[in-house]
Amino acid sequence: MTEFIEIHIQKNLNHRLPRSIDSRQEIFGTSDARDRHRKLDLFRDMIGASVNLALRDKSCCMDTNFLNRFLYAKKFDCVAALDLLIKYFLFKENNKHILQKLSIFDENIQASLRDGNPSVLKQRDRKGRKVITFAAANWDTTKYSMEDVFRALLLSLDKLLENVENQALGFVVIVDWTNFTYKQSKHISAKTLKLMIECLQDCLPAKFKGIHFIGQPWYVDVMLRVIKPFLNDKIKRRLLVHGTNLNSLHNMVSKDILPPDLGGEGPTINTLDWYHYLLESSQNSELRKTYRLIEATVYSKTADWQKPVTIPNGTQKIESNGNLINIKQIS
Repeated sequence: MTEFIEIHIQKNLNHRLPRSIDSRQEIFGTSDARDRHRKLDLFRDMIGASVNLALRDKSCCMDTNFLNRFLYAKKFDCVAALDLLIKYFLFKENNKHILQKLSIFDENIQASLRDGNPSVLKQRDRKGRKVITFAAANWDTTKYSMEDVFRALLLSLDKLLENVENQALGFVVIVDWTNFTYKQSKHISAKTLKLMIECLQDCLPAKFKGIHFIGQPWYVDVMLRVIKPFLNDKIKRRLLVHGTNLNSLHNMVSKDILPPDLGGEGPTINTLDWYHYLLESSQNSELRKTYRLIEATVYSKTADWQKPVTIPNGTQKIESNGNLINIKQIS
């Protein structure tokens, strides 16, 4: 039965992924189904037997999708996956101020997402990876902080990692610094930047296959020189700075999926698309899972974040962060 289900999954994956990659080899490597199931069971046993205080909550053991995040991130090396899981839980424990109310209904997270920080392209690259983009110049420093951008990224990654293809194939990140001002750069927090590096490279079960900077001004180059000593060798190799040379970017990420703003031939980014996807997917949220980053808040028309406002013409509008949701006549 297990083999039949996996064959069915493989057919679907091969249909969805670009033909230029061998989706089975990229996702599952050279190991067979029995070996992966054996390692998943071993990983569960290792978590159950661990006396590390970070793993005192054993409820994650029955969530196969969640455990696979760590196994794929470490190529099914159970010892390395356990170490990553411990670091993940320690990060959650030590950074509750960052993760508190990590929800699509947080107003600052919403503001960041609506500005395209981040956005997620609908099409995958030629290797099947999801492409995450940032529009640095859109950052409204009067409305939300760098920490809020980080929280919006964590929320997005936690949602994206529900998909096994994303767990296995990883992500490509493109940060567009074009028109990013010196005044905006003064709001870059060294403390938050250090925390982001620690989390993304050491504590999160996500594989970043490429990080591309384009259009960066000199003060971003200075920032890069400061942070590079904190990056591990793998991330250093994958962090590529293109400046205004978009041809070098297109050698890594095909033009046909990139928007015109990034010199591509694909559709223009609508910064509301990813925000709306996260909002709509919240309607299908499961009960709160304490081991996940996302705080499950089910969308409903009577949610607390909706604010009834009476206006002069005798109608009532319900707004969410200034957006019109519904209008009804007051009797």
